[in-house]
Amino acid sequence: MFTKSILKGASIKKLHLLSPPAFKVERVMSSNCGSRLCLFGSRGVTVAELPSRWGRGGLFDSGSKTVLCKSYSLDERFLYSQGEVRRVQWHPTSLSHMLVLLSDNTIRLYNIALKNGPKLVKIITIGQKPSSQLAGKTILDSLGDTAVDFTPIPDSESLLILRGDGEVYMIECTLDTKSPLQPKLFGPLPIYPPADDNYGSESCSICVLGGGDTLVVVIATCSAALYHCVLLPAPSDNENDDGYALYVIESVELNVVLNPDDLGLQQSYPVHLYPCTSNTYACMHVGGVHTVSLPILEQLKEYVMADEAEIESALSGVCGGHSCAQHLVCAGRPPAGLCAAAGPQPLLLVLCADGKLLARNLEPYDLEEQLYKEIQMKNPDLEQDDLNNLLKEKQKLSFTSIVQEILSREASQPILNLNKSKEPSPKESLELLTQATMRLRGEYMSRQQRACDALARKTAALAALASHHSSWRDELLEELERVKAKTESLKQKRTLAEKHQEDLKYRCSAVVRSIRASTGPSAAERELLEELQRYRRRGEALSDEIQLLKRHAQHNSEELKRWHEEYKKKDTALGKSHSDTISSILQQQTSQIASLIEETKLLKDQLSIV
Repeated sequence: MFTKSILKGASIKKLHLLSPPAFKVERVMSSNCGSRLCLFGSRGVTVAELPSRWGRGGLFDSGSKTVLCKSYSLDERFLYSQGEVRRVQWHPTSLSHMLVLLSDNTIRLYNIALKNGPKLVKIITIGQKPSSQLAGKTILDSLGDTAVDFTPIPDSESLLILRGDGEVYMIECTLDTKSPLQPKLFGPLPIYPPADDNYGSESCSICVLGGGDTLVVVIATCSAALYHCVLLPAPSDNENDDGYALYVIESVELNVVLNPDDLGLQQSYPVHLYPCTSNTYACMHVGGVHTVSLPILEQLKEYVMADEAEIESALSGVCGGHSCAQHLVCAGRPPAGLCAAAGPQPLLLVLCADGKLLARNLEPYDLEEQLYKEIQMKNPDLEQDDLNNLLKEKQKLSFTSIVQEILSREASQPILNLNKSKEPSPKESLELLTQATMRLRGEYMSRQQRACDALARKTAALAALASHHSSWRDELLEELERVKAKTESLKQKRTLAEKHQEDLKYRCSAVVRSIRASTGPSAAERELLEELQRYRRRGEALSDEIQLLKRHAQHNSEELKRWHEEYKKKDTALGKSHSDTISSILQQQTSQIASLIEETKLLKDQLSIV
């Protein structure tokens, strides 16, 4: 497993809060956008706003070693004196609202983005308020009737609330402050198959993985038992009741190694769940850190998206899937905290009690599946035959997969982090040595020996196949030499045949020319020749006529031009005698016309013609 210390070679920045918390800080969490930090313990909650990054390296306050941060506490007097903080979560749909779970069975919603400081928005009651105490605990705490943890459901405003007796409730937490009514509390949600102890009477933590219609709820107990449940709608007789139920698909018991002095600490420091990726979560407990991967989430998504023809194969994959747990860190004291760093390969950061920061790579169980899906996404235009070929290649079991299956361990050897200032007792050293030796022999050496045997068998098979390939290669080389020799012989024959063909073509052309020269023209040829001569003579005659017409046209154009010039030179003015004669004639005609008009008028009057 790949392990490294983050502090080595890295610059450390100290965040100085302007209003430091007055309570003991037990857990630190960051907002999804990375702009705020939340520090909380059983006696208070403090929110710190991180400064903006600027400068060349994009560091806080341009790389200053000490960075001042604005901070403020939530209901400092009430939480410190009256309540006990059980859990703090960011609101699932708002980065400026926080949810605080208290020991009095209430969830308080705060708005932390106001200029005047944080403000209490609403108080959500999720059960009876504890009052009487018994042996230092309230009676409801002793009976497990108080809420110990809650978690938001992805892509919704609903919350899942876990009580100490293992019962799970659901409630809607909206940001609407106008309605005076309390939101309805659904539950307890039925758990199938039912159990006498309700799957643990000391439940301590809950988280949700997945999204959409495929949600897996993880419930942890103080005895390091984990229950994986699928959240599905439950049938109800009431049409207005949208109920849900939990279906337990598997249980996991973590192998927590405890020192004799830590047996009492296990109850006061229960298991804490941290979602790391969409299908992996981390468990922090008194003995160190475990990670659990859930391949069933991807199989559930495939089952939901499957067609009717593929639903049976998808269902068999869901039934055959099981989780994988790994022990990453084994510490002498409980770790101070952990977080998951996003990236191509997820990284889990563990802060030990002595201030050492460790990093472990989360082994992706579905790396091959992810790569195959990326290939499909990058080639959306592939035809159905190509996709079928890809599916066939995917279904083939490679030797790498066989070796990985042989080397896959049911338990892992964690990192041992002990207090260097205190020497362990000989009994503890012997127990640690014996346990590590047995684990190395059972989970490491035996599997490596099996993998070595498999590699030896594979090597022998490949060596035999290589010898066969060598003999086949020698035979192919000999056959290739024979083919090359035959190719050279055929090339020479082809060249000789081409020369003979050219000689025959030349000889045929000579024979044809000699035959044509020795014989006279035939009757058809003579007739065609005479017709061509006639056409030639007729063409010459037509050419002479065309030249004659061109000369006549040129002569006529010259005569026409000359006539136009002479006409323009003539004087067209009339003499005095001609004009007098014309005017006298016009006067006579005018007088005649006037007399005719008068006669016409008289006739109309006589005939009464209008």
